[in-house]
Amino acid sequence: MPDSDPLFTCEELEGGLRLHVHRTRAFKTVTAQIALHAPLDEGTAARAVVPRVLARGTRTLPDLRSVQVELDRLFGAALSGDARKFGERHVLHFRASWVTDRLAGMPLLDRMADFVGEYLFEPAVDDDGTPLRTRDIEQERKMLADEAAAIIDDKGRYARFRLIETMCSSEAYARPAIGRRAEIEALTVGDVRDAWQELVEQAPMDLFLVGDVEMASARRFAQRFWRAGNRRPADPGPTFAGAVPGDGARTVREHARVGQAKLDMGFRTSIRLGDPRAPALAVFNALFGGTPVGKLFKIVRERESLCYSISSVVERTKGLVFVHAGIDETDFTRAHTLILEQLDALRAGEVAETEMELAREMILTGLRTARDAPGLLIGFALERTLNGVAPDLERLATAIAAVTIDDVAEAARTVQLDTVFLLAEEEAPTASSAGNDTSNEASDAKGRA
Repeated sequence: MPDSDPLFTCEELEGGLRLHVHRTRAFKTVTAQIALHAPLDEGTAARAVVPRVLARGTRTLPDLRSVQVELDRLFGAALSGDARKFGERHVLHFRASWVTDRLAGMPLLDRMADFVGEYLFEPAVDDDGTPLRTRDIEQERKMLADEAAAIIDDKGRYARFRLIETMCSSEAYARPAIGRRAEIEALTVGDVRDAWQELVEQAPMDLFLVGDVEMASARRFAQRFWRAGNRRPADPGPTFAGAVPGDGARTVREHARVGQAKLDMGFRTSIRLGDPRAPALAVFNALFGGTPVGKLFKIVRERESLCYSISSVVERTKGLVFVHAGIDETDFTRAHTLILEQLDALRAGEVAETEMELAREMILTGLRTARDAPGLLIGFALERTLNGVAPDLERLATAIAAVTIDDVAEAARTVQLDTVFLLAEEEAPTASSAGNDTSNEASDAKGRA
């Protein structure tokens, strides 16, 4: 990772902490995000419980009410945490925001640093002084298990989950960022405490700060919250551990009570962040189904009326492209075929220059918008940092503007269908081009989730 770039100034601090600062006076608040890194493995569920338990209280603020009262005293500051995945990397996020010292008229940055440090490193304790209260762990573990089980109630989200689980069954990426339901239910209090201990003692950390903060003040913030000690950061493993494609495209069907069938298609591409062709893949996705000017929206939905909704999205770390659609199950074969025809059209370079201009401009507008939103800036920087790419918005904008129709066609030719997942009321006809077909009932869906 480069030491600095036009968007963030970066420094390596002791104990495995990397500091990233974007100084701007455009915002009335300062936004901080701490990212702790670990592999996406069997410890995922235990780690996912940790941010929820930490929110229950600290050493001096032992319950939710006292935590909220303190945040209110800090001019309505906010602090929260959750778990995400980027490829095969598990990342715990802790986000904080507060009014700038200039507007607060007091050293709020220092007070927030102290608060964040206690929040992460000095949680509320049991009566015997053991960090992370037993009752908090048990309650949060149950609520997380309920959340994992409830995925079946959101049919669109469930279909996306099952597509990834099926498509990447031999890869760590198949595991959800909160872990699987069975893994969560099997957790013990000791498992969660061990996960917290490993995170604070071994997980590499990135600290992002966006706002009116000088580098010297950012270092002071890091030093006040950070408990470096004799910390020895562990290797969190690669973000991309390789792909395990199957033998040709396959279709998996499940049956459930749904108002509309869910058609989800997973594709693999050799292009990931850091590849010189990545900007072309971004424009490809805009033309495919990532924007309202895409072919999936204009042709499959608007012209042919084959779906209620449709979109495509790229997982840039893993090199995956997903298409999500809500359809009438009787239209499965037609919709499946027409989606692939739009991919073939892009492979052949069948794109009007006006379409290219619209697609490029929509991406560029998104990049410009990112500068106005601290969360988007940090998300952009974190994803690219994880992939060893400098978070340079201007360079990316220049590259997007230079993408040609031939570049899009080349990117499209790398996109290959891997898995089709259909969630419908009844068994629907299978498109002949879908390859091997397996059919499953959704009766045990909650167990899988």
